[in-house]
This record gives sequence, structure tokens and C-alpha cells, in this order.
Amino acid sequence: MKPLKIAFALFILAGLTLAEDKVPSRVVRVVGTAEVKVAPDQAVLELGVEKQSASARMAKKSADAAARSILASLHANGVDENDIQTTFLSLQPQFNYKKGMRIAYFTAEQTITVTVRDITKLDTLLESLIKAGGNRIDSIQYETSDLRKYRDQARDLAVKAAREKAEALAKALGQEIGKAYSIEEVPESNNEYAWGYASNVSRETMGLRPSGPTTAAGQKTVSASVTVSFDLLN
Repeated sequence: MKPLKIAFALFILAGLTLAEDKVPSRVVRVVGTAEVKVAPDQAVLELGVEKQSASARMAKKSADAAARSILASLHANGVDENDIQTTFLSLQPQFNYKKGMRIAYFTAEQTITVTVRDITKLDTLLESLIKAGGNRIDSIQYETSDLRKYRDQARDLAVKAAREKAEALAKALGQEIGKAYSIEEVPESNNEYAWGYASNVSRETMGLRPSGPTTAAGQKTVSASVTVSFDLLN
């Protein structure tokens, strides 16, 4: 009988613990959301080179030569080595399906991701990279170098918004809120500003562009959301 009594006692204790942890029924639970607008001060650029040839070796050789020229141009423009990374490398046969799956030519591609710390130099850098042999600019993401500071600001504003919302809901019922019972940050999706040139940009196109900037950083939105439960008082 003793094992049975011990098991029963443990069951009672577990039930009491769960009861203590259970959220009180008299609560008001709200979600607070806030946004902070930030002027980006840097950008992440994805650019590359794409070459075609009837020979796999020549396609790769041509792409490699252009990639070397692009890297040299980046270094000449003062881009730090740590801000340059090769993120894609491909050599693929292209088939002519009308001639019985025969290989028509080979395509060699390379993609380089570059962090541009000074976006005022972005247009000049892009033009330099096109002249160096880059013929594919895939995307650009604008960022802020002090993201944590703005996230903290957005989080603080979200908490204040949650309290204000809870107070308004309780007031509508003729009641008030007490201390916060729980708080949880809501994970957010990563929505980045993105923009890119069309593929296969020609040098002639870049040479014909009018004076003035061709890119616009706009503003980046840093947001935060929290779920807060407050005691609901009479």
C-alpha cells in the first residue's frame, strides 16, 4: 500500500503545482505593436557574372576572369575583404531539346555578396562593377548598422502600447488593470527592403544613364510585438 500512497501524494502535489501555474481567470490579455522608422546607412548587394560558351572550360574561364576583375574593382573602391563573399558558383550544360537532348552550350555563373558600409557611394560602386564585367545584379537590401538600438526602442514602445490598450479595454468595462501577469515577445518575420537591377545589365546601358542617383534607400521599418497579460481589477 505504501507505493500506492506515495504515488497518490505525488499526484496531488503535481496538481497543486499546475493550479499555481495556471493563469488567473480575471486577466486582460493584449498584443502591443510598435514601429520605428530608420534611415538605412548600409546595404547588402548581390551581384554576379554569367558567361556562356560551347566549351565548359571556356565558359568557366570567362566567368573566372570577370569575377577576378569584379573583386579587384571592389578592393579598389575600398570595400573591406570581410565584406565580400562568393555565395554562388555554377557551371551547367544547356540542352537543345529539339535536337535530341544535345548540349547547346554551357553557362558559368558566380554570385558575390557585398556589404556596402557607405550607401552614398553605392551608385559609383555599381557602375564600377558593371564596367569590371558584372552583368547580373540580383538584389539589394538596405540595413542599419545599429539595428539592436532601434529594436530596443520598438520593443519599449510595444510594451507601452500593450499597457495603453489594456487600460482602455478595462476602462470600457468600468474596471482597471493591475500588475502584468506575463509578457512574451512575438516573433516577427524578416521583411527587408529589397530592390534590384534587371539581369544581364549592359555596359552601354550604364553609360547612357543621366546624371543623378539611380537608387533610393528610403526608410527601413523596425517593428516589435509583445503579448502581455494584466490582472483585471474591480
